[in-house]
Amino acid sequence: MQRSDLLAFLVSLGVIGLLIWGLVYFINHWWAQLPTAVALIVCILLAVMVIGYPIYALARWSDRYLARVREAPKNSGASKVDQ
Repeated sequence: MQRSDLLAFLVSLGVIGLLIWGLVYFINHWWAQLPTAVALIVCILLAVMVIGYPIYALARWSDRYLARVREAPKNSGASKVDQ
């Protein structure tokens, strides 16, 4: 794991924490005032955001990691040829 990966991981954790805090605040203060249909739609959207964002962030991290792994043999092979 590289330093940039650690930063992305920490940012993801921070965003997740903020999303959870916002969800708790929203439910405690505003949920009772929403009509039932709106509450259901908001519940589905919040679930998609809270569950989907970490999955999306991990998928992006995986793509970057895979690109680095694929690039590593090319770089090490080029340095051996140059020597």
